[in-house]
Amino acid sequence: MGRRRTPPRRARLVEPTMISFLRRILTPTPVVIVFGALLGAVPFAVVPGIGPAVLALAVAVWVVLAFHPPARWTPHVVEMCVLVLLLTSAVAVAVTADSARHLSEFVKWAVATAVIFPLFNLGTTARRRFLLAYVGGATAGGAVSLILLVFDRSGTALAPLAPFGYGVVGPSGTTLRTVDLDGRSITRLAGLYVDPNIAGLFMVVALALALALTRGRALILTAPILAVAAVASLSRSAIATVVVAGILFVAVHSLSARARLLALTAGAVACLGALGVPAVRERFLASFGSTDRGADDRMRALENFLPSMQGDWWFGKGWGAIELIDEVAGYNANFVANTPLLTLYRGGVIVGLTFLVLLLLVAAVSVSRLRSPDARVATIGATALAVVLVALQLDFPVVTIAPVTIVFGVLIVATVTTPVDRASETRSVPTSEVVA
Repeated sequence: MGRRRTPPRRARLVEPTMISFLRRILTPTPVVIVFGALLGAVPFAVVPGIGPAVLALAVAVWVVLAFHPPARWTPHVVEMCVLVLLLTSAVAVAVTADSARHLSEFVKWAVATAVIFPLFNLGTTARRRFLLAYVGGATAGGAVSLILLVFDRSGTALAPLAPFGYGVVGPSGTTLRTVDLDGRSITRLAGLYVDPNIAGLFMVVALALALALTRGRALILTAPILAVAAVASLSRSAIATVVVAGILFVAVHSLSARARLLALTAGAVACLGALGVPAVRERFLASFGSTDRGADDRMRALENFLPSMQGDWWFGKGWGAIELIDEVAGYNANFVANTPLLTLYRGGVIVGLTFLVLLLLVAAVSVSRLRSPDARVATIGATALAVVLVALQLDFPVVTIAPVTIVFGVLIVATVTTPVDRASETRSVPTSEVVA
């Protein structure tokens, strides 16, 4: 037998040296900060020649994790449920896909959904910086959207940004989004979030994170902008979510009698202040009247849900169903505006039940956070539970629009990884190394 040749010493060092170099330049901090800021401020931005910026950055976070893996991966039950959701969804799309559009829509949704795994495991420091970057980005995006609401009366200010995903008009022929109230057409805040209901959800999540993670001047700067932007969206689901979150906080969180009274007083003043705005007051009063066309459409969609699923119960209509990807077709189809039911509509009963289990798990974790003695932790728990109970029951973008899917994942990550108290912080999941 011939003598085995030993590779030159220099050749053996090339790979470790390259990996070491990539590890130094691909640090989590810049990637997660850019990702969080763009997700919060311009979630629908497109990089020409590449595609949606947030999806490209979601992939980049996976690359960073590959070079900075956690010391130990201890998956949370929520992570495992998301993994099952991805696997069952892959089976469903394999059955229903009859065009490349089904596959491309599924890939976008899967990338958006799976981003929770690296966010769970990048470490406490990197994760906190990502969440703060999201708050900062949403504050900037909310401020710009408020300016557009006040000064961009024609809805053309974003037109120069068309190559980057903005300025493309909707079916109404403008980027403006309005609602008819008492015979008047009221413009709703949409701005950099395209749709008012999406804007409202982005602001609600950012507001909760701002209250939980910032203090002093940072809180004074962010919270009012986010709150006003959420109200200006005139999104009933977003505003109702904030109200329910406040009620849950006061009812469940351990407060002294004086603190409870102060919280109730502050909440009442905030509600009265919001209702003092004619557009907000009329928007909510119309919800209980016979002129609320949106409520009528929702009722008809619910009544038509069971007939619409005939023959599609097991694997759903598919990720590329035209009504789920085309605004006009969706309006004409009037599919159900409810996140759990729409998940079932798209992916079938197995996917729908898996998603329902995920929501129940998130709700359970939210309740434990809500009962924490730390008011900041309880704020995240109250918001997450309110989103599950209200926002996801009244609207559906979490299912059909990738950036909104990511934001819901961000809320899940923030809720699950927040320790109940200091004693449990070392047991908080995931137990990964802190990497800067």
